[in-house]
Amino acid sequence: VTVEDVSTLLSPDSFSEYITEEMGRRSVQRLKGTRYALVHRYERAPVIVDGQKVGEFEYDNNSIQLLRNVAACLRLVRPMRQDTGLMYGKVLPDGKFDLIGFDHPYDLLETPQNQKHFKLRTRDAEELKALLPEFLRAMKGEFWKFRMSVQFHELGHFQHLDKKARFLLWASAIESLYTSHHFQHQGSLVAKERIKWFLGETTSIYPQGELLNWLKDPKLTVGNILNDLYEMRNFHAHGDRLNKHFLEDTLRDGVESKIRVTVHEVLFEAQSFIIRSSLLKILRDGLLDHFTSAGASQAYFVAQHLTKSELQAKYTKQKKQKAKP
Repeated sequence: VTVEDVSTLLSPDSFSEYITEEMGRRSVQRLKGTRYALVHRYERAPVIVDGQKVGEFEYDNNSIQLLRNVAACLRLVRPMRQDTGLMYGKVLPDGKFDLIGFDHPYDLLETPQNQKHFKLRTRDAEELKALLPEFLRAMKGEFWKFRMSVQFHELGHFQHLDKKARFLLWASAIESLYTSHHFQHQGSLVAKERIKWFLGETTSIYPQGELLNWLKDPKLTVGNILNDLYEMRNFHAHGDRLNKHFLEDTLRDGVESKIRVTVHEVLFEAQSFIIRSSLLKILRDGLLDHFTSAGASQAYFVAQHLTKSELQAKYTKQKKQKAKP
């Protein structure tokens, strides 16, 4: 799998008049404007009938799934704007691409605000290359907590109907890693304390390179964003109307002067950081075995004394100590 400039591979003839008429001019322009892509080349399998080759299969499902997984891993390393998806076909002798099938162009609800300027950097490609073998092993194996989180992250990234839907899908991506169905492993208290332990309470939600250079660092950390994150999650999940704090209060400077970014928008940025950082840490630190199932993750967090009863007892003790004269 390579990252390539495919502008010379695709030609005006790649998209027939039929496609243009059926899809519309704007959608076809997006497809024709594709420049950079993840590319997987392979020999097409022959179609054998009565011992004779009668043709070739148009595509290979294994190749399609491979590319979708590579793209999902890249979105953890460096999420970017995207308005076209997978294409497949045959490279002709003259080097042009005979297009057979493709995803319909996307109408994305946009990335979080701070990711609108993201472009692929050399170090992103190098990290993708380093992490991809372990990521592919996870996506093919019995690592269900990890895989479910990746799936919810992907679904949220391409959710174009409503921001609430994206927020809840990404909330589920976080819950997939940090909680489970057992009483001792459920709830906001459990999730927040586990996230702070796993990623570090003082870790910035804007690592270097995730805010434009001229923007002031708002000093927002994992620890000081989680209460707002879970409060907004609970508003959405329980069908309540968001209060003005989320929609009117601001937390950082925006790209344009005199425009600041609301709590509501920053929480999407925080969600993205938490999901991506958690999944990447699991890959980098060889922690996949702790995220195979509910039982495995429960044992992992029990060992760190991060169950509901232990956390409640801890906070009850702290309150009593503060109450002493």
